Amino acid sequence: MDDAMTAMVREIRNRFATDEIEVKRADLSKVLVSRFKIFELIDFLREQYDYKTLNAITCADWIEEEHFAITYILTTTDRKHSFMIQSMILRENAHIDSLTPVFKQAEIMERDLHEMYGIDFPGNNNLVELSLENWVHTPPLRREFDTLEFVNKHLTFREGRDDNIDVKVEMKRLRALKKEAKALAAQKAKEEKAKEEKVKTEKEDQNGE
Repeated sequence: MDDAMTAMVREIRNRFATDEIEVKRADLSKVLVSRFKIFELIDFLREQYDYKTLNAITCADWIEEEHFAITYILTTTDRKHSFMIQSMILRENAHIDSLTPVFKQAEIMERDLHEMYGIDFPGNNNLVELSLENWVHTPPLRREFDTLEFVNKHLTFREGRDDNIDVKVEMKRLRALKKEAKALAAQKAKEEKAKEEKVKTEKEDQNGE
């Protein structure tokens, strides 16, 4: 870590009361900060250290801990360094302020997270459906959403298509084929070993005569 990065990390640690700073690569760092400090930190990086580009807003569902890990990825103007700024928000009634007043491109990113995780972004007035038309079910990227159950309950295969298959039956068939191939490979290896042992024994017998 060069002197400039060291100074920045030290300032973030002191100013935002966090020791959760990780240098993942020479061009990528990550910091975990309180949700009540996250936008102040984003402004700090943007104004003081030239992190002018918002590349992405991502989310991970930590269902066991009852919260979402939401991450904002910022990059410097010269594209030489990126910062992942992460915070935790509760899964129940999940919400965090919109970043659209600072980054206009945050609008569509927040729409996607709203649709896929059910997170609300107060300040974003365009949280309309993005790709799921008339969706009334559990947001599909929440971990309690059962994809297979949903497919079996709500979707049907089109008649007349050659590739219509029962997913469970097909998975069972593929597992059986894999098991059979593994057994055949083991049997072949056993036979090859027996053959080698036989050849070895015959050579030893010949040498002993």
